[in-house]
Amino acid sequence: MYTFELNNAKKDELYVSGNIKKTSPVVEVFSAMVDGRELGSLKKVNSVQADKSAKYIMELNSKAAMGDVNAQCELNTLRKFVIEPVLAEEMKLLSIFGTYRALGFGETIEAETYKHVGIEAKAQAEGLDVPFGAIKKEKYQVPTQIVSGGYAVNYRQAALGDMVRENEGMEETRKMIRNKAASYVLDKVVASVKDASGVKYYYENAGLVKASVDGLLKNIRRFGKPNVIGDYSIITQFSAWAGYAEVLGSKDVIGISQKVLDEIMEYGVLGKYNGSILSELPNTYDFTTRDAAGTNFKTVFPQNVGFVVPTGTDSPINTWTRGGLTSFTGNDVTTGEIMTRFDLEVAADVARGQEYKIGIIKDTTEGLA
Repeated sequence: MYTFELNNAKKDELYVSGNIKKTSPVVEVFSAMVDGRELGSLKKVNSVQADKSAKYIMELNSKAAMGDVNAQCELNTLRKFVIEPVLAEEMKLLSIFGTYRALGFGETIEAETYKHVGIEAKAQAEGLDVPFGAIKKEKYQVPTQIVSGGYAVNYRQAALGDMVRENEGMEETRKMIRNKAASYVLDKVVASVKDASGVKYYYENAGLVKASVDGLLKNIRRFGKPNVIGDYSIITQFSAWAGYAEVLGSKDVIGISQKVLDEIMEYGVLGKYNGSILSELPNTYDFTTRDAAGTNFKTVFPQNVGFVVPTGTDSPINTWTRGGLTSFTGNDVTTGEIMTRFDLEVAADVARGQEYKIGIIKDTTEGLA
C-alpha cells in the first residue's frame, strides 16, 4: 500500500473560521464550478448568492497562491464537503463481505464474537448427567488504519475560475481513498484466515487444482451456498473444470455444454460452478505502482486471491470507518509542491474463532502475487 506524505502538514480545521457548513451556498457553488455546471441552474442558490460565492472562491484561490494558509485550509474544507458524501456512499460497498458501520469521531471500534467453552458432550455415565458445552461472548477493540489521498493544487488556475484540475484531483482522491480502504480490508481478511488456529479453510497452490478447490467448496457449502469472489485471474480458472466426461463403449468422451460455452463467450467467465456462484471482482490498475518486473502496473486488489463466502449465514467480516474525512495542507515530501491531503480512518476484522466461515483460495503463481 503506497503512502502519501507531506512536510509541515497543517490540519485544516485549526486554520478555518468554521463559518462554512455543509449547507452553505458557497459549497454548492464550489461543487457546480468543479463539475462545470452553469451557476444559473442551481435550485437552492439564487443568482446573487451564486455570483458572490464564485467571486469569494476565486479570491480564496488568489490568496492561497500567495501562500495564505487560512485560504488554503478553507478551500480544503470546501473540497471535503464535496468529496465526503460521495465517498460515504461508496464505502458502503465494503458490506459486500459482511457488516459495515460508519462511526463518529469519538466512538470506540469493538468487535463481538462468541466461542464454545467447556468440555465436549460425552456419553452419559451411570447416575450422572451429560456434560454440555456453553457459548461465551467476547468483545475486543479493533485497531484502525489511516488511508490517504490527495493531489497538487494549481491555485492560480483556479483563481481564474478554471476548475478542470480541481475536478480531476478530487475524483482521483476519492478513488484513491476508496481503493486503499478496500485493499486494506481484503488483505486483513486473507491474513486473518491464514493465521487462524483450529479449523480454517485456506487453500494455497501455484495454480488452482480442481480436487482441492472442490474440497474447500464442499466444506463451505455446509454453511450455505458458496459465492466465490475474486479477480479475473482466479475466476477464469474455473472455466476449465466446467466440462463433462462420459464413456461411450470403450471410449471416454470429454465435452462442454453449449450453454456454458455461450456464457464464457459473452462474459469471459463462468457465472456458476457446481452450484457455486462465481463473481468477478472489478480490479483496476493502480497507476502509481509497477509490478515486480516493472513492465506493467499493479492492480488495486490482489489478482491471486479468491474469497469463498457462504449465503444464509452471518459473515464474520466486519468493517468500519470512524469519523469523516480529515483534511491537511502541506508540501509534498519529494517535489515540494503545495498539496492537499485527505485522511480516512478505517478498520477491519474477522471475528476471532469464526475464521472458518470464510474460505480463501490463493494462487501463488509468480506474477500474480
